[in-house]
Amino acid sequence: MARGKAPLAVAGILALIGITVVAVRAVAGGAGDCGSGIRLVVAAAPDIAPAVRDAAARWSATKPEVGGDCVQVQVRAAEPADVANQLAARAGGAINVAATAVPSPADADVPTVWIPDSTAWLVRMRAVSREAFEPDAASVAATPVALAVPDALAAALDATGGTAGAPQIAALLAKVAGKQVQLAAVDPRRSTAGLAGAGLLYDSILTDPKRLVDVVKAYRSIAVAADQAALEKSAEKSAGTSTGPAQVAPMSEQAVIAHNAGGPAVSLTALTVDPAVTLDYPYAMITGKPRAALEAAGRFRAALTAEGNRDLFARLGFRAADGSTSAGFPAGRGAATAPVTVKPLIEERKITDILGYWNATTAPSRVLTLVDTTSSMNRPMAGAGSPSRLQVLRKTATDGLALFTDDSELGLWAYASGHQEVVPLNPLNQGQRARLTSAVAGAKATTADVCGLYETVLAAYKALKEGYKEGRSNTVVVFTDGTNSKPGMSLETLKLELERATDPTRPVRVVLLGVGPDVKQQELAEIAAATGGRSFVVTDPEQIGNIFLQALIRTG
Repeated sequence: MARGKAPLAVAGILALIGITVVAVRAVAGGAGDCGSGIRLVVAAAPDIAPAVRDAAARWSATKPEVGGDCVQVQVRAAEPADVANQLAARAGGAINVAATAVPSPADADVPTVWIPDSTAWLVRMRAVSREAFEPDAASVAATPVALAVPDALAAALDATGGTAGAPQIAALLAKVAGKQVQLAAVDPRRSTAGLAGAGLLYDSILTDPKRLVDVVKAYRSIAVAADQAALEKSAEKSAGTSTGPAQVAPMSEQAVIAHNAGGPAVSLTALTVDPAVTLDYPYAMITGKPRAALEAAGRFRAALTAEGNRDLFARLGFRAADGSTSAGFPAGRGAATAPVTVKPLIEERKITDILGYWNATTAPSRVLTLVDTTSSMNRPMAGAGSPSRLQVLRKTATDGLALFTDDSELGLWAYASGHQEVVPLNPLNQGQRARLTSAVAGAKATTADVCGLYETVLAAYKALKEGYKEGRSNTVVVFTDGTNSKPGMSLETLKLELERATDPTRPVRVVLLGVGPDVKQQELAEIAAATGGRSFVVTDPEQIGNIFLQALIRTG
């Protein structure tokens, strides 16, 4: 996903600059001659920008001033993902929005106010910079996230009260499996509605850790649209055919209302998701701006949320910040006038988990796998009668191949007292899959009982870093059944060398899976921590497949 969208993202940033110029001229021309007064630049999500612009025009007509200087409001429509990319660059960091990072912007190009569609964006940005925004970021409007479905499918799902809860999600997933329904979404890294939809699948499917593979399959079945317009277009196309599957996609209630208001060939019904998620449009003031501009921003927020401006939002299908509706709200097809409970997506851990799972299951990976071949690998995994540790690893590695996308890259090393490259790191085409499958099936433990774990991990880390590829999960996966027993390098030396080799712009993570009773859990944990990776210790052969999947997913 990220690979295909980078050119579009650059074009989006260039277009954003052009839009800014047009917006400045248009709004400034309608705000009277403010001369060298205070310029208040507001970047608003495209769906809410028209209402914000109209409110700005009303406020400008009152000739607002701060400290005797007139205030000129300039509203521009800007995708939240593009603004987040810009703000992350300003903070000297990066944010995963499935786009190429942009250069650090000039301060004049950074808005004073940002109104994204969700507080989720502020949560994600604060992970980059805790001081990106002024403390108060009150909501200016709200709209619940819904599943947009063709009218006929909505009736078939028997969504009581226009809500899609667990029974409806289960019915949808059954239809997806039967190819009667196609799941679609804007990439969750760029869309909060898409993020909420991915979270809904995550919560609905992962009722048991063993179903993690089902989450992977569900995420990979989603048709990813470039943007909201493309999503709506594909929904119409799917609903207009009698042979293809009907499309179901997470959208905001307001987006469904706006779609239907445009007189489309195919109307959609909004089924509000349960548990609820709400887009809450926070009014975030950017830190580092002049005091007068921030004071003007505070006054404009008061005007924006005033009772007299509720009609501007209501007629476009937005609810007030408390979830209530006003006169002019275009109810129908799942959108009711009754108030809704506002539940913005604000849990940092959950947002991080969902994005991590999404990225790891849909983006290509670059993984170098290290397999321990010391003599102890011939021992039973869990006591007499159980398969050997090597047999368990063979099955795990073979099953794991199916979890990687075709544009991933995989390689295989074997190690005991030293290491050797068994299958070079290459794209996972049909030939590479065959080579890896054959190598894993033929893997045998050596007679050596000396394990050079430390030297092998360091060599693999450096090799993966040297050929680092952007937009991929660059990961070293280590299978071991014991501890380092080769003299020459201590654990402290390994950690120091890994720290020296670390490059924040080219992150490589090490994930270690210890199998059997001889593993030193603390040792593995310290190695993983030095690279931002994770470690697992497995004693039950039945657990290793699922834990291996967790290891891959959580490093994405």
